[in-house]
Amino acid sequence: MKKGFTMIELIFVIVILGILASVAIPRLSGTREDAEISAAVANLRTLVGDAASYYAVKGNFKDAAGTGNAKWTDFTSVPVKVVTSNTSGAAVGTGATAQLKVGEAEDCIGVHIIEKTNTAPAYIQFTLKKGTGSNANTTTTEGVCGKVLASKPVAAYVNSTVNNGTSTISNAIAIGSNTKIY
Repeated sequence: MKKGFTMIELIFVIVILGILASVAIPRLSGTREDAEISAAVANLRTLVGDAASYYAVKGNFKDAAGTGNAKWTDFTSVPVKVVTSNTSGAAVGTGATAQLKVGEAEDCIGVHIIEKTNTAPAYIQFTLKKGTGSNANTTTTEGVCGKVLASKPVAAYVNSTVNNGTSTISNAIAIGSNTKIY
């Protein structure tokens, strides 16, 4: 007599594996999304902390030679996509903007650093991805980007305001502020 599995036994094994896969796959995709949200929060926290540390040590956002504005790579290792800059990738000044990548979206959170003036502290201003269609003027609620923007830690930063002496700047946090992102 030959030893082996019958056709019925093999079918039962395949059915059980199918049931396990149908339960596991959605849980794994949710875990991936949670990891992307955690990574975005950590990157934002690191970027703000790096900017504050650089500013605390140097007292400004000048490059190492003190002749021009610092570049993003001068003070942080957080991967950002430089969108516009006033001088060769500078992180500070008129038009200098970078974007943090969140999941597949590179335009989820824009970051802009403003140097200290006589009436205002140095601060970081955030540009949030806007919705599409009828939601074009509201912050996005789409995908992982929307979940990151809705998370409590990110909201602590982007809902902060800075007084620049003449007006209040929304979606901004003063460098060295005690606002914490947890």
